[in-house]
Amino acid sequence: MKAQPGSTLVALDLDGTIEDSRADMVAAVHRVRQRRSLVPRPGDDFLPHINRGMAHLYRHCFADALDAGHALDEIAADYEAAYLAHIADTTELYPGMVGVLAELSELASLAVVTNKGERLSRALLDALGVLGHFAAVVGGDTCAEAKPSPLPLAFAATSCAVDPVGGRVFMIGDSAGDIRTGRALGATVIWCAWGYYDAPSQQAPDFTAYDPADLPRLVREALAAAGPATAKGGT
Repeated sequence: MKAQPGSTLVALDLDGTIEDSRADMVAAVHRVRQRRSLVPRPGDDFLPHINRGMAHLYRHCFADALDAGHALDEIAADYEAAYLAHIADTTELYPGMVGVLAELSELASLAVVTNKGERLSRALLDALGVLGHFAAVVGGDTCAEAKPSPLPLAFAATSCAVDPVGGRVFMIGDSAGDIRTGRALGATVIWCAWGYYDAPSQQAPDFTAYDPADLPRLVREALAAAGPATAKGGT
């Protein structure tokens, strides 16, 4: 089933859903810490903190620097520069993702909704060769609120000319925050079992995808179950 243009939005999280960028993000933390003569720490110390938005990353990966009086905005600028310079050294798309995005784009408008900064997200998608699939890229700094607020998902829908309420909106991601975001907007939620988290959350998704190749089939099934009126935004 192919949705009418503009009637359906499929929004995907970025880190842990489309690609795995953990090693490059941790490497950027190390480079900034070294440049600022901070005490070296093992990368595992930073892994729990790099996928919760940029503000969380800065507060927890550079807590000692902030306590010592380093300016947050300067740390943020250093990190962004360090990460941009090596944004896809080791980051790779999950297997089959190029074909999956092409197939999803035949079913709906596509957007990325992530808590990574918008500039960083666009640069990474471009480096991975998939930026052109997305009609909108909404980062953690694009709107006044980040996930799990529904605002970024609603903004993505509006940007793609899809009614956030009357249209058909999907939220696809690997985290509890993605599920909460989708639930708050009334979207159909697909949890990605290959991502950074072993279980979805206390809030259950509508569907679980165990492999990226599952995504187009699950979207088709949900659109077919909704019926033509809902799939076309109620028109």
